[in-house]
Amino acid sequence: MSDSTSTPTTATQLVADERARSAERARRADSRRRVLQNAGVAVPFLLVLVAGLLLVPHFASGSNVTNVLVNAAILAIVGYGMTLVIAVRGIDLSVGSSQALAACVAAAAVNAAGPVVGVVVGITVGAALGLVNGLLVTRLKVPGFVATLSTMSVFRGAVLLFTGGAPIMIASTSFRSAATSSVLGVPVPFLVAVLLTGVAWFVLDRMRFGKHVVAVGGAPEAAVDTGISVDRVLLLAYLTAGAAAGVGGVLLASQLGVVNGSIAAGLELQAIAIVVLGGTSMAGGRPRIVGTFIAALLLSMINSGLNLLNVPSFYQYVALGGLLVFALSIDGAQRAAVRRMLEGRHS
Repeated sequence: MSDSTSTPTTATQLVADERARSAERARRADSRRRVLQNAGVAVPFLLVLVAGLLLVPHFASGSNVTNVLVNAAILAIVGYGMTLVIAVRGIDLSVGSSQALAACVAAAAVNAAGPVVGVVVGITVGAALGLVNGLLVTRLKVPGFVATLSTMSVFRGAVLLFTGGAPIMIASTSFRSAATSSVLGVPVPFLVAVLLTGVAWFVLDRMRFGKHVVAVGGAPEAAVDTGISVDRVLLLAYLTAGAAAGVGGVLLASQLGVVNGSIAAGLELQAIAIVVLGGTSMAGGRPRIVGTFIAALLLSMINSGLNLLNVPSFYQYVALGGLLVFALSIDGAQRAAVRRMLEGRHS
């Protein structure tokens, strides 16, 4: 009699023990993932900062710090959109062309109707381009890589057609000074980036949309089963990426004062590098907005340091490529560590 009653109890206990072990493995995997994510951006950031302060002349000068912060802000804003797209297992190779077209159209609108209209037009253009990408992915079911590789060329051609190959000089002094003005010594673009960092973090970490992004990036099929509209999430991700490129284009136009069809070339690689280095996995999942922000500062410091050392510009592409390889290596190590932990292997 005792044997018949002990068997169910034993089986129940075994199931409970296995669930407890699985939960513990998941907890350790998440902990190790967080360590790798933080180390992936924090360690190189600190190394570059110390090296710059010790080895690079004028690295800590006021003008260079301002330049680093402004460039980092513009890159980070574009990176936020890329973070969202990569988090849902997408990619946007058109952000450089989108930013260029938004900047040129914004510059023309500033000259024609004033700064306020120029800002609105620039952001609207960026959002419209992102919407095009989103519709290609969600309605025509074109893979994100192929869709944005195509629109990268289309949008860049549109920039050249719009400008006629000639630069656009921005006449408004107030618009030109916006990117270099400061509040309590902090450049305005950097303050905008910090504000958007907070907004993006809150939306993605505290609101329902952020949970949908994680669900779609982690397991799209399961997300469909739970009633989440995957196409809607994807469309909003690409739309946001375009709008972010539009904001970056407006700030870039303000910073440069003159724009042409070749600006923002190669921006897509920089954006991908800071997103992955910041801790957002190329395999999708939870977006890391703060990590993207820190990685943008890191890349801006590297570029500034190389410029101050008079290193030829093509070496900056080598540095960017090396940084991207490092970021992808960290991403791969992170996913491998998590997989081993979930499988119960500790080495």
